[in-house]
Amino acid sequence: MTGMTGPTGSAAPTGGTGAKRLAGRTALVTGAARGIGRAIAARLAAEGARVTACDIQGDRLAAVVTGLGAHGEVEALAADVADHEAMARLLADRAEPYDVLVNNAAIAPRIPLRELRPDDLREVLRVNVEAAVFLSREAGRAMCAAGRGSIVNVASVNAMRGQPDMLHYNASKAALVSATQTLAVEFAGHGVRVNAVCPGSTWTEIWEEGGWGEADRAAFAERIPLGRFARPEEIAAVVAFLAGDDASYVTGHALVVDGGLTVRM
Repeated sequence: MTGMTGPTGSAAPTGGTGAKRLAGRTALVTGAARGIGRAIAARLAAEGARVTACDIQGDRLAAVVTGLGAHGEVEALAADVADHEAMARLLADRAEPYDVLVNNAAIAPRIPLRELRPDDLREVLRVNVEAAVFLSREAGRAMCAAGRGSIVNVASVNAMRGQPDMLHYNASKAALVSATQTLAVEFAGHGVRVNAVCPGSTWTEIWEEGGWGEADRAAFAERIPLGRFARPEEIAAVVAFLAGDDASYVTGHALVVDGGLTVRM
């Protein structure tokens, strides 16, 4: 389960980045008030991008953006990414298109199949898949007109493996990987790349909110060949790579960042 960071996790970029790979570019990062999204916003700003950090939690977002100012230029956008019409209007009102879109916003409640209700499944798909698809369509339209752009969808290793009590989440991330591949084909002729990052276990407060505890954390860590959970900054570094020109010939790819979890026999 991914897209989450722990309460004590730092959002500062790790390691030196040398030249700023995204200097002069603009980026929209959804689900940026905490977790991997916060780390991504920090990393892209540190790489020179002018970042719009978007989240439905306006109060939390404002505090986060203040802290991210140390990394670069970051502005807050309090909005519900699943409100397709509102997001379309926001993008249409921009004077310039975004060069980078990172679809990171997601929800991941822990619900056993026997307790899963149709409304639960619909809500997860609405936030995790529909929002990313329609935001990609709107941002992608402007990118295609400009002849450049990069979209990175934050999926999960759960898109390609099973996990009890998470059928709704797993299915949404599998759908996001499939959408990534199709968008990559549709946008390729317009100079726009679309990729996905599939993080493995990255401990965040959302795990705890979803009903997972320290015992679950220890059990998950035992299965990971590298023996630990990912840091949000490690996922953000991969997103920055896919967003920039170092990945100029990479599109339609789902890059797994899981410490070896999915290749362990």
